Amino acid sequence: MRGRSGHAWRELVRLLCPPGSYCQVDECEYPSREILFDLRPRHPQGPSLDHIVELWEGGAEEDPDNLQPAHLRCNVLKSARRRAEHRAALTLATQRATRVTAMDEQPRPKRSAQAFDPD
Repeated sequence: MRGRSGHAWRELVRLLCPPGSYCQVDECEYPSREILFDLRPRHPQGPSLDHIVELWEGGAEEDPDNLQPAHLRCNVLKSARRRAEHRAALTLATQRATRVTAMDEQPRPKRSAQAFDPD
């Protein structure tokens, strides 16, 4: 499949997110969770398929077990939130590694023999 905007993807959305579907994203933005149909294209409450395991995390693009019905807005917000969490974790790991490296490069103070001399 080439991209998620062509005929093949729309057909997959039609099959896996039929009218009467409810948003399966845990943090759904709408109280009723019902996905609305017959709206303008790309409407925030319109149908979309959410990848449970994101593609950038190694999830399968067309596997029905990795796809769930979702509002377009909920899908976009979930993906953005996951990416932000991933970037924050990478930044934190990089900062920790930099701190450890910087500490290893600093010379350790030498202990004076006088500090241990009982005189």
